[in-house]
Amino acid sequence: MMPGISFLENITGLSKDVSADFSFFFLFAGLSLALGFFLGRFKLINILINAYIALAFISVIPTTILLASDYAKAGIFVLLLVFLTAIDKRLFDLHISSAGSDLFWRLIVMSLLVSGMLTSMLLSLLPRTVTQSFVTEHVALVFASPLASIVWFAVPIFALLFINNRLK
Repeated sequence: MMPGISFLENITGLSKDVSADFSFFFLFAGLSLALGFFLGRFKLINILINAYIALAFISVIPTTILLASDYAKAGIFVLLLVFLTAIDKRLFDLHISSAGSDLFWRLIVMSLLVSGMLTSMLLSLLPRTVTQSFVTEHVALVFASPLASIVWFAVPIFALLFINNRLK
């Protein structure tokens, strides 16, 4: 390590992985926005609900099936999510209201929250040794820690209460 790096870390409090952290968060934000604009307001809410359903299915799958591979939980979760999203044409008639000029901020907020929830779910389903190999500890703290998982799991549902105001 270069002698100036540790000095800067002590002064600023930033870790040596700050560039990796910022890169991940910028990539996350960009992909979230792309997901929101690509899928639109109807499919985004369906994916949110399907993620909760897929996670509920994962919790009742026999452990013998999940022990087949370290990636079994994450793989089954992704397969269930894709399957449920493909078959639910109008299973849930929920969407982000398009009333007024608020559509874009609603879409951006929900796409960030849904992407964050999916990232948190996937990182928590993968083995810790695997996630440590490609995610920094700060990213793991934001997405995969127990408190972060609870927050990412609950906030999108609460956001729907405020964002989906079709009843006005």
